[in-house]
Amino acid sequence: MNYFAYGSNMNHVQMKTRCPGSRFITKVFLDGYKFVYDGYTTIRNGAVANVIPSIGEIVWGGLFEINQDNLFALDCYEGYPTIYQRKELEVKDDNGKRYQAIVYLRNKKQIGKPSSEYRNLIIQGARDCELPDKYINDVL
Repeated sequence: MNYFAYGSNMNHVQMKTRCPGSRFITKVFLDGYKFVYDGYTTIRNGAVANVIPSIGEIVWGGLFEINQDNLFALDCYEGYPTIYQRKELEVKDDNGKRYQAIVYLRNKKQIGKPSSEYRNLIIQGARDCELPDKYINDVL
């Protein structure tokens, strides 16, 4: 099955630790959503990554192939179903190829500031997934 990572799970080292056997496929984007840092968690000492519906915007991320054990691990890390919800949504690559992928998202909370450590983890993940530089600089 496919999983769309848009936050710290884009980081290939973290993803291999959390989901052994997962495989990075390609960079993709989710249409009609916007990336935000919102809410607050003591675990990350700041706001955390989320995607919220937003017409005309896109969220870039990494597409990973995962197995059932990986899905269970991600459910635990993402606090499913109490914190994040899990949806299957369509994502696309640069060539327009479409994939169905599992995406974790939650209701929008107050926009906040992530810790530097968490933001750097996400930015490294974005580079691991070869996301566009403009997106990394302007959004993440």
